[in-house]
Amino acid sequence: MQDQQTKIDPEKFAYHFMDSLTIDFSTKKTEAAAKEALAGYLSAYYLAQRFNNLENDFFNEETGKPMSTYQKILSELNQY
Repeated sequence: MQDQQTKIDPEKFAYHFMDSLTIDFSTKKTEAAAKEALAGYLSAYYLAQRFNNLENDFFNEETGKPMSTYQKILSELNQY
């Protein structure tokens, strides 16, 4: 079952997320814009890591309740 797990590369995910941000450097001070970009990068990076860790836990977890791995991961991520 481990080979069927979805893994997200946190670094690539964070870089792609940063590409999607629209930070207008002309109207913000450089430091404020950099802080906004860094906050976005770190948030995306750690979200991807949490996703990977949650999926690992769910594949190893034995529960009696019939719930798909996808449903479990979504319910955990919605708590943040």
